[in-house]
Amino acid sequence: MPETMSMQSTALPPLLTTLDAALDATGAPFLELANTGITEMQIAATLEAAGLGPAPIELYEWFQWHNGSREVPGRWGAEMVGPGFWTLFSLEDSLADRARWMETWPPGSEMPWDPSWLPIAGGGQQNRLAILLRTSTTDHAHVGFWAMGNGQDVDAMQTAERSLADVVTTWLRALRERYVWWDETHQAWDMDGTATRPEFRLYS
Repeated sequence: MPETMSMQSTALPPLLTTLDAALDATGAPFLELANTGITEMQIAATLEAAGLGPAPIELYEWFQWHNGSREVPGRWGAEMVGPGFWTLFSLEDSLADRARWMETWPPGSEMPWDPSWLPIAGGGQQNRLAILLRTSTTDHAHVGFWAMGNGQDVDAMQTAERSLADVVTTWLRALRERYVWWDETHQAWDMDGTATRPEFRLYS
């Protein structure tokens, strides 16, 4: 592995900066509980140690943005990205979660977890956003959505978007159009449960 790395940027970093500002504008304490990002070299070394091959530039940009977010006792949901109610994983937590799913759903099981699927965010015990490394491109991270045991019509990994930039763009729209919002009174995220908005998809 080279001592230094240099990557071209995608459209993702400015969208992540905009997402930080949009979440902060709602009054949600996300930025308070989001971890500082890590470096390209740290990401590359961690992925290499885990036996994961070339990763898309967007995956590097994602963990350079925030290396996960911290859950705090007594402040349930304060660490979440509102659209989809996602808690972000650190890279270390992503790899640990991947290992748990691979153990739960090994090769030959009903729904085997592909080793190239790297979870980056969780919604409770069963929902995951994951980078599908095998089908990602050099630049763009293909994003999958996994949901089990919650009544949703998803029983295996579904491709949600062809890039993380598309995911973040949808989250920004959900915030802008108040499909989800931060409830200051209850200190929790809320959403319009009556509206059918297929454009926001399952993961928002």
